[in-house]
Amino acid sequence: MKVREMIDVLKKFSPDDHVRVAISWPDHVTETHDQLWVGDWGEGPQINAVMDLRGVNILVGCVLQQKVADRPQKMIDLGSYATTEEAAKVRDFYIVNKKIDEPLNFPDFDYETWIPPRTTSGDYNERIAEILKEKLLKD
Repeated sequence: MKVREMIDVLKKFSPDDHVRVAISWPDHVTETHDQLWVGDWGEGPQINAVMDLRGVNILVGCVLQQKVADRPQKMIDLGSYATTEEAAKVRDFYIVNKKIDEPLNFPDFDYETWIPPRTTSGDYNERIAEILKEKLLKD
């Protein structure tokens, strides 16, 4: 997009409106970013936003071999959620209840009393539903 095209589009909004950048990920989760800045990379402006990396595993260098060996062989699909924060908490909920030795995204969150949200399709993920059923049957 050219600068003049962006300026023309932005003229339709109030100068006091907040600007956000949205990123749509392949798993149907969309992130929005409020903290933006414009930089000059030498050939024109570049809009920058900070990504929220909670729930993302980053494996680097010599740690890669050890982490891959420690991780479960199969990645478990826990469904798509409205936000990356919800998806990260659902993952943590699963890890806590299945007693998996993995770091949590929100270690101080109360996963014992929390009820995870439904997926974006409106249903509970089958693995999460199984955990909830077990918890309810105990009570």
